[in-house]
Amino acid sequence: MKILVVLEQRQGVLKSASAAVWQTTQHLARSSADAVVEGVVMGPVDVQSVKEQCRGNGILYHIADTAYDTYSPQGYTEAVTEIANRSGAEILMIAETAMGRDLAPRVALRLEASLVSDCIVDVDDTGSLRARTTMYSGTVSAIAEEKRKKAVYMLAPEALDRAAIAENDVTIQEVSVSGISKSNPFLRELVFNTRKKDITESDIVVAGGRGIGSSTGFAMLESLADVLGGTVGASRSAVDEGWRPHSDQVGQTGRTIAPRLYIACGISGAPQHLAGIAGAGTIVAINRDPDAPIFKASDYGIVGDIEEVVPDLERAVRALKE
Repeated sequence: MKILVVLEQRQGVLKSASAAVWQTTQHLARSSADAVVEGVVMGPVDVQSVKEQCRGNGILYHIADTAYDTYSPQGYTEAVTEIANRSGAEILMIAETAMGRDLAPRVALRLEASLVSDCIVDVDDTGSLRARTTMYSGTVSAIAEEKRKKAVYMLAPEALDRAAIAENDVTIQEVSVSGISKSNPFLRELVFNTRKKDITESDIVVAGGRGIGSSTGFAMLESLADVLGGTVGASRSAVDEGWRPHSDQVGQTGRTIAPRLYIACGISGAPQHLAGIAGAGTIVAINRDPDAPIFKASDYGIVGDIEEVVPDLERAVRALKE
């Protein structure tokens, strides 16, 4: 069984979620009798940096053509499909990112493969890979039964094992493909410069909902996230109010995250929001309503006013760090 991991780079930097998919696949291969791991990355990447992030056995194909510097749906689909066919891959692994959600269905269609999104992959008693996914806002869990010879798995954040395999550097092989499609030309790239880490890659997320009261109320959360070394997120209601950008939205219609610590401030806990934090390690809820559904999903709950609890929590954290 040959597995091809599709890695994503942004401005020459390998996305940590993609590196985690590679490491997860390496761990899975150790438990499977006949698994062979290969990967593909397109565009300008620092080879030495990739070797440090991607440990283990296998070959990583690098398409260095400048035509792939930025993501093009048609071009990337053709390139990944060609590499998959050339390598004889039966299974493709890709991170559940914005690019992954756009690319995976296209590749699956080209390869006539099954597609399983937002899934966790493990190894069953026979040594075969098994994909588990959720439906209906996370209320139902199911094991996917692929009907085709090939499958494309989009790994959810909670599925990723970021622990590196302590082995030799991966072998990186420069390759070329037949050519990029001209049907979807790249026009212009708009870059939003910020020091803030993407919420899908942050170990600590402090999120606010309608209970924050206004956009200015998020200043408290920014301050707490800063002292914790985390990132600020938001519920759909806060985004709908215009208090935060959609890139901060956590939930079924936003981002699915799996931080080690998630602090929900003024968030009621709708099923759609809970579906986005199912993979969180520890959930702390702060809400003035003792009957808020979020408390049933949290590990720790604080009933009180956000304006009082959050500053007190920040002071306590600062005291511990002194």
